[in-house]
Amino acid sequence: MTLWLYRTLIWLAFPFIVYSGWKRCRKSTDPDTPIIDCFRARFGLKRANYQTGGIWIHAVSVGETRSIFPLLKQLHQQYPNDALTVTNGSTQGALQALKFSPVPIQHQMIPYDYSFAVHRFLDQIQPKLVIMIETEIWPNLYQACYERGIPLILANARLKQDSFESYQKWGGELVKNALNQTHLIATQFDIDRQHFIQLGAEPARVKTLGNLKFDIEIPPGLVVDAQKWRQQNQLNDRFIWVAASTHAGEEALMLQAHNQLLKTRPGALLILVPRHADRFEQVAQELQQASVSFARRSQNQTINTNTSVYFADTIGELMLWFAVSDVAFIGGSLVPFGGHNILEPAALGKPVISGQYHQNLQALYDSFKQGDGLLIAQDVEQLSQQLIQLSQSPELREKAGQRAKDCFAQQTGALQRLIEQLPI
Repeated sequence: MTLWLYRTLIWLAFPFIVYSGWKRCRKSTDPDTPIIDCFRARFGLKRANYQTGGIWIHAVSVGETRSIFPLLKQLHQQYPNDALTVTNGSTQGALQALKFSPVPIQHQMIPYDYSFAVHRFLDQIQPKLVIMIETEIWPNLYQACYERGIPLILANARLKQDSFESYQKWGGELVKNALNQTHLIATQFDIDRQHFIQLGAEPARVKTLGNLKFDIEIPPGLVVDAQKWRQQNQLNDRFIWVAASTHAGEEALMLQAHNQLLKTRPGALLILVPRHADRFEQVAQELQQASVSFARRSQNQTINTNTSVYFADTIGELMLWFAVSDVAFIGGSLVPFGGHNILEPAALGKPVISGQYHQNLQALYDSFKQGDGLLIAQDVEQLSQQLIQLSQSPELREKAGQRAKDCFAQQTGALQRLIEQLPI
């Protein structure tokens, strides 16, 4: 594909892109944390004035946004006079940035990859460096930065196998040119480096620096807060497992596994955390229809001895639930989505279980499998048995959690390696 053809195709798709963006912004209603100019910003339009000359960091959604928090802190410490502009591609990612950024930022939704929108935004912030997180390859944006002499880094870069194959089939010169307009492509794993080079990136500009998500900072007081939460809810003697980032159809599987667990561990508590906030009400209805005794976090409902499920229908508290739990299951993996981040529970030394579908993070999962730091459940029956075994043996939980923590610790340091590569 050529740049001219790409631009033609995205103009043909313009009505659909506009409608999709409008609908997503319309649904992202959070009175406590409004996303200012959510829709207008997608076209480079915003009423606020920006501080210019700083660093622009882009992260798509929730996981990517949380992964940049240590980077933001490091940049703020080293360049305290530079504005940090954060953009997101999803409204959920935007809410994470606006609510939980550890340092002051100026924020907006990323402009769509139309030349007029990209140039308008670059005129507004005039960055001296652009950092794109993971697989954000936008040809018009890359071209605009290249023309303006703004160094662009593709950081924490990775390519899923299906994405790599799609780029190989359809990307052609368009992707090759975009990759070679970067200052640096900092990949997570060697397999990612090989993929980018096979797509045409010059080998000298592609370096394997590791995964930024390994440089997690455990919030001060988290473990103490988790202990207090268990004590306040009289849960010290109950086995607790968390099902995090679950997808449609997966909550029912979690309830099946939990019902099996309750036969051998009657006091067990499941903390259920769906991946997407716009599904909270749907999941609450499913719990009611299943006649499950549950309490909702968002309504401050009390946990009692009959409570079987704690429905954590809030944003930004996942680390607390990992700290509270005895075992963590990571969702998007018992249904064919492709898995989510396993690093946070591993960093806390919790046994980590995933389903068989983890192709979205294959290299990461493989690194944990090699160190025996991850349990894989092929189906809900196997998940049930793993939970039962772990619930019956504190020693088994301790060993599994330590192996996960060891796998995590072996791969830290990506943040410092990235900082050392910055051209500022």
